[in-house]
Amino acid sequence: MRPLPHSDRRLKVLLCGYGHLGLAILQGLLACSELCEVVAVYRWTARPGGQAFWEPIEDDFKALVAQAGLLDLDCPGMNSFEFIRILQDLKPDVVLVGSWGEILKAHILNLPDVILVNCHPSLLPAHRGANPYASVLLQQESQTGVTFHRMAPQIDAGAILLQRVVPLSDEDHGDSVRAKCVLAAGEMVAELLLGLRNHVLLGHPLIEREQDHSQKSYYGQLKQEAGLLDWHKSPAALSRQIRAIYPWVIGYSFLEGKRAVLFYGNRFMPCDPALTQGKLPGTILSFNATSGFQIVLSDPGWVMLVDVYQIAATAQLFLPAWACKWLAPFLLRPGKRFFTPADPG
Repeated sequence: MRPLPHSDRRLKVLLCGYGHLGLAILQGLLACSELCEVVAVYRWTARPGGQAFWEPIEDDFKALVAQAGLLDLDCPGMNSFEFIRILQDLKPDVVLVGSWGEILKAHILNLPDVILVNCHPSLLPAHRGANPYASVLLQQESQTGVTFHRMAPQIDAGAILLQRVVPLSDEDHGDSVRAKCVLAAGEMVAELLLGLRNHVLLGHPLIEREQDHSQKSYYGQLKQEAGLLDWHKSPAALSRQIRAIYPWVIGYSFLEGKRAVLFYGNRFMPCDPALTQGKLPGTILSFNATSGFQIVLSDPGWVMLVDVYQIAATAQLFLPAWACKWLAPFLLRPGKRFFTPADPG
């Protein structure tokens, strides 16, 4: 880090966020106590209805807020007048957002004397929206990134303050992409704070650049349908789909168009082409109570081995593990075929 310019006051930051990204940014802020003072944290899961976003990482986030002795806000939302009163009382220089579920309105975005900054885990303007981790894999990108940008009326459209490239590999899945981006975001906090501090406290120009909106792309929330597998796709395309949606959605199919099966553990592997000759994609090639079952793929000589799975009893109810183990030999018999949208067969 460059030497600090002379100033007796630290930057006052209010953090709003949740999940892995919110936690990583808070850790980055606390590691920069010489640059900033965290005046409060507003956790998405602490607002009404926010528990719908709960996952185990939220307990770690809440625990760190308490451990650091920070003000843990209770508020109806960032667009509420209660939040405006909180800003008036705490007078933060920066509101920093790391994952949030509201689109901010003009009366918040146009508040004077506070800079609103969002952290988005992609190389904006590409892959705006709720799940850039899945989007970059589905679009076969070789890299992604993290962008800190000013907040604007349009989603993820504000001027870029800081950006870093994050390389991707052929083995990455949604969760590993998230881990890489979260790590980068936490590491970038110090550099972001230094630039904001020089601007707010010392009057230096804020280095920012407008996004090229002609290059924008957008990907919304993952829906359950994103996990439906089309067995006519190539093994590479199926693998990419399953990796991209993990861990938010699990790949699944319908056995003979009726009973849903979730695939939790799977591997794509070659086999003797003679074994798959004449068999339609989606056909169960073999079943073994210990090692799982193999599904014929569209490329000759390739199968998907599924060794961890769950079988539906009804449309909304899945069988417990013991029942799956007992029924699997009867339901997953070789020759049965999984439904594929391109050819219900």
